[in-house]
Amino acid sequence: MKLKKLLERLSELTDAEQGEQLKQYKQLKKTLKQLRSKCKELDQKISSELDPARSKELEEKLKIISTQRRKGLKLLKELRDLRGNS
Repeated sequence: MKLKKLLERLSELTDAEQGEQLKQYKQLKKTLKQLRSKCKELDQKISSELDPARSKELEEKLKIISTQRRKGLKLLKELRDLRGNS
């Protein structure tokens, strides 16, 4: 295979990889935004909840969402760093 052809193939592969990363980055950002709004919604429900058992249940949900959101933010930062280095 000639050099020009090899370079074209390499370019196609790296562009495809960057395209996938960009797609994943955008989707992750959208999902994190939705999780943030869900956290705010749960916070409001917790503050207005009178039943201690229900309040504890909502706090557990909030804790789970917060943990997952932190993981997502970490991944988002890694993807951002990869995009910046490319």
